[in-house]
Amino acid sequence: MQPTSPRSPGPPLPIAVRSHGDPVLADVLGEALSLSGRVERATHHFHTYPAGMHPDCAARIIEAVPFPDDAPGIHDPFCGGGTVLVEALLAGRPTSGCDLSPVALLVSRARTASPGRASTLRSHARKLAAAAQKAGPVWIPELAPEWYERHVAEELGRLRADIEDIEDSALQGLLMVVLSSILVKASFRESDTSNRRRTYHRPPGTTAVLFHKKARELGRMLEQMPEAGQVRVRHRDARRAAPPPGTGLVLTSPPYPGVYDYLPMQQLRYAWLDLDPGIGLASEMGSRRDFRARGRRDALATWRKDTAAWVHKQADGLASGGHLCIVVGDGLVGGRTIDTLAPTLEAVEEASLTVVARASADRPDHARQRVRTEHLVLAQKG
Repeated sequence: MQPTSPRSPGPPLPIAVRSHGDPVLADVLGEALSLSGRVERATHHFHTYPAGMHPDCAARIIEAVPFPDDAPGIHDPFCGGGTVLVEALLAGRPTSGCDLSPVALLVSRARTASPGRASTLRSHARKLAAAAQKAGPVWIPELAPEWYERHVAEELGRLRADIEDIEDSALQGLLMVVLSSILVKASFRESDTSNRRRTYHRPPGTTAVLFHKKARELGRMLEQMPEAGQVRVRHRDARRAAPPPGTGLVLTSPPYPGVYDYLPMQQLRYAWLDLDPGIGLASEMGSRRDFRARGRRDALATWRKDTAAWVHKQADGLASGGHLCIVVGDGLVGGRTIDTLAPTLEAVEEASLTVVARASADRPDHARQRVRTEHLVLAQKG
C-alpha cells in the first residue's frame, strides 16, 4: 500500500487575532481568518491544490461585504483551485477568475462546471476505466519510468489517449481533471508539495478503478452546484489583466513570498496532460526558487513591485464603491520572516483605495517551530 499521512483539516487555529478599522467588518475579517476544518461543500477539495483560501473564509467575506447595486460580480485574479469562484457561484453571483498556471485553470473550470455534466461524466469514466485495463501498445511520457510502475503508467496512458479522442471539449476537460487528480497518488512521489520519492506497489487494474472512483466523486460534487452559474476562467496575468466590468468585489490570495514554487510542483501533470506552463513559469510571483536564485533583497524588491502592479490593475477595473479583499501570509526565507502586511497596505493606498478594515492571525508553524502570521486586508474604491 502507498504510505499515507493524516489529512490536514486546514490551517492550524490561530493563537492570536488582531483587527483594526471598521468595528463590524474588522470582526468579520478576524472571524474569517480564524476559520478552520475540512469543508465538504460542493466541489471543494476535489483535486488537491496547495495553499488555497479556506472555503468558509471566502463565504464569510462574500456574505458580509456590501456590493454596489450595478456591480454584483466577484473576481479572483489568482484563482488557483477555484475556491473563491465556487463560493461566488453558491452565493448566486457572477464570477470570474484568472491564473498563470494551466493546472489551476483546469481545476477551476472543473470545480465550477455545470451539474448537468455529472451523469455523462460518470458514464464515460466507467467505459474509459474498463478499456484502460486491457493490454496493448500505449504512449507514456519520458519521466514515467522514474515515477510509476510500468503497468500503472500504461493504464494512465490508455486513459489519456481515450480522453484525447473525446470531441466534447467540456467533457474532455472534466475527464482530464479527473485524470490529473490521480497522477500524484498513483506515482512514487510523496505528495503534491513534496518531490521525495517513495516506492510502493499498486496492483494492476487499481489505477483505472481509482480513476472511475474519482469521476463518481466529482459527479456527486457537481450535483451540489447551482444550475445556472455565471463563471469565466481565463489564462491571464493579474499584473496586466483587470477584472471584467461589473465587478464589485475582488477577493483573492496572491502567492506568499518565498513559500512555494507553484508551477514547477506540477511537472507530472505537465507531462501527462501535455500542458505548457509557458511564460508563467518565468513570471511566477514570489516563487521560492526566485528567492534562492537572486537573493533575498532583489527577489523581495521584485515581489513588492509585482504586488503594486497587480493591486493597481485590479483597482482599475473595480467598480466605484467596490471592495478589494486580500488574504496574504508572511513569507519565510533562510529562517527569516518576510513581512507582507506593510507592502500590501502601501500598494493598496498607492492604488487610491481606502483601507476599511484589516485583521492579522498568528498561527503556529509546527514544522518550523515558529509562529507565522496571515493577514486579511479589505479596501474600498471611492
